[in-house]
Amino acid sequence: MDLTVILGILGAITTISVGDLMEGGNPVHIVHITSLIIIMPTTLLAAMVSTDVEYIKGAFKNAGMIFKKSPINLEARIKEIIDLSIMARREGLLSLEPKVMQMDNEFFKQGLSMAVDGNEIDTITETLELTIEETEHYYHGCGHYWILAGETSPVLGLIGAVLGLILALQKLDNPPEMAIGIAGAFTATVTGIFSSYVLFGPMGAKMIAKSHHIVKEQKLILEGIIGITHGDNPRTLEAKLLNFLPPGEPKHSQFK
Repeated sequence: MDLTVILGILGAITTISVGDLMEGGNPVHIVHITSLIIIMPTTLLAAMVSTDVEYIKGAFKNAGMIFKKSPINLEARIKEIIDLSIMARREGLLSLEPKVMQMDNEFFKQGLSMAVDGNEIDTITETLELTIEETEHYYHGCGHYWILAGETSPVLGLIGAVLGLILALQKLDNPPEMAIGIAGAFTATVTGIFSSYVLFGPMGAKMIAKSHHIVKEQKLILEGIIGITHGDNPRTLEAKLLNFLPPGEPKHSQFK
């Protein structure tokens, strides 16, 4: 579970609620079912209009990655690559064939399989770089769907508020009911803004940010496959791959 997402959303709800309570309000009154119905589904539907169906499906299919901790472990991947490099140097590239069959990472499996089959490095590089480019483009499109929803939500909140005011003004002969109607109308504005800046917008940005981990791992794997195919010294290859780790993170060599 990604605590930055959970704590961020819950923290935002808490601080808004505390501020409302301090002013004598009641946060429960902000939750207006009609406003939620008008804004939430309409926002998601409106964002679909300007998004390709592939990315709409992907946005919902990969929504779980927003709330989960990234499974990417670059250090473990570097160790795996170096172990394969050592094996290839000792026994040749063909000795890696059984290892390829056991791999669960499709990108790594595809690239190393091409190397074992004797493909030229340029061919392997072009193929995997295309996959990396498409992966980056795919997740950007999926994340952009949520960002579009975030951009749309405040305006739909305004529409909800206007609709509520129209109904409220029809009750001029009953001031108490009109006041309740006006209060309910403005909950739509709050819902729209909250959905935009606490939910949909941040969700899209988080999805794109986490996709960078996937792309970085793929770039690391590509460099590793090139090094294995070239027959690079494992120590030299490891030193190169350790540069993919974030600045400030310890870089542990398995040769020390």
